[in-house]
Amino acid sequence: MKIIKVIFLDIDGVVNSEETLKRTKGGILGIDPYLVSIFNRIIFATDAKIVLSSSWRHSKEGRDEVRQQIMDFIDVTPRMPLLGGSETMERGKEIKAWLDKHPEVEKYAILDDDSDFLPDQPLFKTTWKKGLTEEIAKEVIKHLNN
Repeated sequence: MKIIKVIFLDIDGVVNSEETLKRTKGGILGIDPYLVSIFNRIIFATDAKIVLSSSWRHSKEGRDEVRQQIMDFIDVTPRMPLLGGSETMERGKEIKAWLDKHPEVEKYAILDDDSDFLPDQPLFKTTWKKGLTEEIAKEVIKHLNN
């Protein structure tokens, strides 16, 4: 079977940012076409599939916006109950739960501006200030294609 590569995609701080507000002159914060173009280069270079890990996955409007402005995704991560009221590494646990059900995935990368992940997970950390950069995109491509 073909090697399956997956990108766990956050939206805010990855494909939109503080720079998006400047580019749109303070317009409504949505998805930034410039940052999407950088993200698309990752997809085309790696043939990775997208799993939406963003809070945007919780609403139909959010999921539809991602499909329209970026591209379709194969799934969303599960919503995990908070354990003991702690949010530490919650998104990492959601990704682990998804991966546990999908043993066909051999390579994956996480694009997110948060840090709530497990220590062994391949996080490519963006920032709210800039979002996805060319440098981060190159690192993701290198990681997924090695």
